[in-house]
Amino acid sequence: MNDVVDKQSVQGSLNQRLRLVSGLVLFVFALTHFINHALGNISLAAMMQFQDWRYAIWHSWPGTILLYGALIVHVAMALWKTVRRRTLKMPSWEALQLALGMGIPFFLVLHLNRTRISENLFNTSVDYNSVLSLMWPGGFLNQTLLLLFVWIHSCIGLHFWLRLKPWYRRVQLGLLTLAIIIPVTATTGWTHAGRMIYLKGEQAASLPPEVLAQLMEYDTIGRAIFAVVAVSIVILFAMRTFTAQFRKKISINYPNSVRVRTAPGPTLLEISRANRVPVQAVCGGRARCSTCRTLVMEGLDELDPPNAAEAKVLERIGAGKGVRLACQIRPKANMRVYPLLTTELQQPEPGTMDRYRWGVEQPIAVMFIDLRGFTRMAEDRLPYDVVFILNRYVKGVTKAVNQNGGLIDKVMGDGVMALFGIDMDRTQALRAALQTIIDIEREMQVMNDELKSQLAVPLRIGIGLHAGPAIIGRVGLDGGNVLESGLTALGDTVNVASRLETETKSHGATAVVSTSVIRSAGLNESLIGKQEDITVRGRERPLSVTILENGSKLENVLTASSTTTMKEQQRAV
Repeated sequence: MNDVVDKQSVQGSLNQRLRLVSGLVLFVFALTHFINHALGNISLAAMMQFQDWRYAIWHSWPGTILLYGALIVHVAMALWKTVRRRTLKMPSWEALQLALGMGIPFFLVLHLNRTRISENLFNTSVDYNSVLSLMWPGGFLNQTLLLLFVWIHSCIGLHFWLRLKPWYRRVQLGLLTLAIIIPVTATTGWTHAGRMIYLKGEQAASLPPEVLAQLMEYDTIGRAIFAVVAVSIVILFAMRTFTAQFRKKISINYPNSVRVRTAPGPTLLEISRANRVPVQAVCGGRARCSTCRTLVMEGLDELDPPNAAEAKVLERIGAGKGVRLACQIRPKANMRVYPLLTTELQQPEPGTMDRYRWGVEQPIAVMFIDLRGFTRMAEDRLPYDVVFILNRYVKGVTKAVNQNGGLIDKVMGDGVMALFGIDMDRTQALRAALQTIIDIEREMQVMNDELKSQLAVPLRIGIGLHAGPAIIGRVGLDGGNVLESGLTALGDTVNVASRLETETKSHGATAVVSTSVIRSAGLNESLIGKQEDITVRGRERPLSVTILENGSKLENVLTASSTTTMKEQQRAV
C-alpha cells in the first residue's frame, strides 16, 4: 500500500519538468554552498579550500550558464504558476513554500550584490575572508534568513516530489535528520568564522566608498524590482477575482447535493479548494499522481482533451471513460463530478447516496484462495459429496477471513476472493491478511482430519496476496437497491493477487505474497520464506515476492512481532 501513489506517478508537464530540473540544479548549488559554510566550524582554511573546488565548477562558463539559466527558468516557471492561480486556498505546505519562494529574492539581492556583481563589475575579491568581513556582524540577519528561506523552500519541494517514490519512506527519517543538521551547521559555521576574523582583526580591506555606494544603489534597485513584481501579482490576482464576479457562472455539482457556482477559468481542483470541497491532490496539482482523479458524469464533452501530462497519468492507471484529473481540467460549462478517492465528501450521511455506488478508490489487500486439484477429484465423486466437501472448504475459509476482519468478495467454485482494509488501517489490514493465511492452513488441517476417510490424498490450497490501490464499488445492482448488493474490488491489484495465487502451483507453495506486503506489515521477509523476482503479465517491472512453503515460519514471526509490540506498549504506559 505504500507504493499506491508512486505506481501512478509521472513526470508532469513540460513546465513542471523544467521547474523541477532547474530547482534541482539550484538545490545542488545551495547544498554545496551550505556545506562550505559548515566547514567554518573547523577552520577558515577548510572553508577556503572547499571554496576553490566550488569556484572551479560554478564560476566556469558551463557552471555559470547552468546556474543562472536554472535560476531564470525556475523563477519564470514559479511566477507563471503563481500568476495563473485563481484561488489562494491551498494546503498549508504549499502556501509556506510559495511564501518562502516569494521572499527569497528580497534577501538574495544583497547577497548577489556583495558577491557575483561586486566581483564582475568592480573586480573585488569574493574569497571567504572578504565576504565574511562584509557580512559579519551587520549582515547576520539577512544571510541567516536567506539561508533558511532557501533551505526550507527546497526541502518542501523535494519532499513532495520524493514522497511519490517507493524507496523514500525507508530513508525519510535519515533525510530529515540531514535537513536539520545542514542549515544549523552552515549557520554556526559561517558565523563562527566571521566572528573569529572580527575578533582577530583580520578583516579584509573595506571596499572603496564609491563602490559601496554603488552596491547600495543596486540593493535599492533590486528590491524595488522585487516589490513591483510582487505588487503586480497581487493586483493582477485582485483584478481577476473582481472581474470574475461579473462573468457568466457555471455550476459544478458534487455528490451529497453539494453545488458550487463559479466563473470559468480555474481548474476543478482550484474550484474545489476555493469552495472547501475536499479533493485529494498528493502532488500539489502537478499531474505527477492520480489522487485527484474524478469521474465526470455530465459535461465531459465540453472539456478540452487531456494534455500530455494528464494523458500519461490516465494511461498509466488505465482510467475508464469519463475519468479526468481535477488539477488539469478547466470547466467551461455545467458539470456533475464525483471524486474517486475517499475523502470527507464521500462519507455517507443518513438518507444520502451510498458512497460505493460509483466506486471509491482506496488501498486494500486482496487475497485469492484456490483448492488444489478439486476439479480432478470431483470427476470421480457423487454430486452430493462434491457439494459437501466444497461447502466445508468455503465455510472454513470464510471463518478464517471473517475472524480477521476481512470481507469475502466472491466465491467462484473452489476459488475464494477476500478483501482486507475496507474498514481497517493499512498496517492492521496487512497483518490481518497474513494471519488469515495461517488460520486457513489450520482450517485445512482440521478439514483433512475430518475427511481423511473419504480422501485419497489430503486437500491442499494455494493463496496469492497482494496490496495496493483498487476501486471498491457495488457491481450488479439489483433493481437499484445498492444496499442489497455486495462490494467488489477492481483494478491491477486484484489481477496481481490472482496471478500470485497461480504462481503457487509452479512453486509447490502454500502461498505467494508480494514482499512489499510483508515489509509494510513491519515483518522481515527473509525470516518467512524465499524471495524471488517474478514477471507478472501486464506489468513492466518484475515483482518481488516471498514464497511460503507453509505458514509455520510466518506464524513464528507474527507472534514474535506481536509480543514485541505489546511489550513496547506496556513500557509506554
